[in-house]
Amino acid sequence: MSEQSVLVTGAAGFIGRHVARACLDAGYRVTTVDLTTPPPDLCRDTTVHTSSFDDPAILHAVEEGRFTAVVHLGAISSTVENNWQALERTNIAGPAALAERCGRSGTRFVYASSSSVYGEIAERRPLPETALGSSACSGPLNAYARSKALFDTHMARRFDAEGGPGWAGLRFTNVFGTGERHKKSMASIIGQLLRATARQEPLTVFADTLEACRDYVPVATVAQTCVLMADPAAPCGIYNLGSGHAISFAELLRWCSDFAQTPLNVRLVPNPHIGRYQYWTCADMSALDTSLPTRPRPGPDELRLAAHELYLHFKNTNDRS
Repeated sequence: MSEQSVLVTGAAGFIGRHVARACLDAGYRVTTVDLTTPPPDLCRDTTVHTSSFDDPAILHAVEEGRFTAVVHLGAISSTVENNWQALERTNIAGPAALAERCGRSGTRFVYASSSSVYGEIAERRPLPETALGSSACSGPLNAYARSKALFDTHMARRFDAEGGPGWAGLRFTNVFGTGERHKKSMASIIGQLLRATARQEPLTVFADTLEACRDYVPVATVAQTCVLMADPAAPCGIYNLGSGHAISFAELLRWCSDFAQTPLNVRLVPNPHIGRYQYWTCADMSALDTSLPTRPRPGPDELRLAAHELYLHFKNTNDRS
């Protein structure tokens, strides 16, 4: 087994490409796998497999112990996907097979979960990981969130009960940064608003969400945390991964106006997702702060700065990805 070799699944995706690059920058040898080809820089610097993460050849390589860690980001990530058979196969059964191979070879397994598992929050306060299943939140509001919650349960029951290699599930909040263009309507809302502002286009917001809040986290923070979690000595378990700060849509619109230095053309439209919509999200970061004290911790000022940098990226680059 290579002493510092990481397999990153979903490496052609938004978060995956940033994680793969962060692993390279940290000195790891990186192998990427995705159904589509990753960006040119990753094709140049990594070993690329264009296939599914549960391809028998990939599973065999993991079971043989060719990697120090697997960072699993491949998934169906659409919150409006209703094909449960596809979600179960891609977000539960496939990752379970990958985790099983990691268990056999002693390979550390880090995977992306989601803060969407909490659903509607009863009170506007940051939620700890233990809130799921309590009266503090409703639990999953859509099939995607349900698939993530079920896989979290599988990991906790199987590997906590049996011991085995290190593993960590990271419940991402609303991740934003460059490289989301291919996600279209599933791109982060903050990214969509900043892109529209940079293009001097109307900004579309659900009419009932101006005071709704989201916990936004820069993709660089997520990537750096994934690198730290890939270390075999890193903590095990399921952790929230956000900023721990709730920012309203009204505040985001103020940021956009400040960045553009001009009034905005905002269109308020009916919310088609009532009953399946999270009006307030904020992660209690205490567990990760305690378990991984060296992790990056962006505060409100850093979040605004990251948003401004993304706005400038959309404004000043031709690709506006």
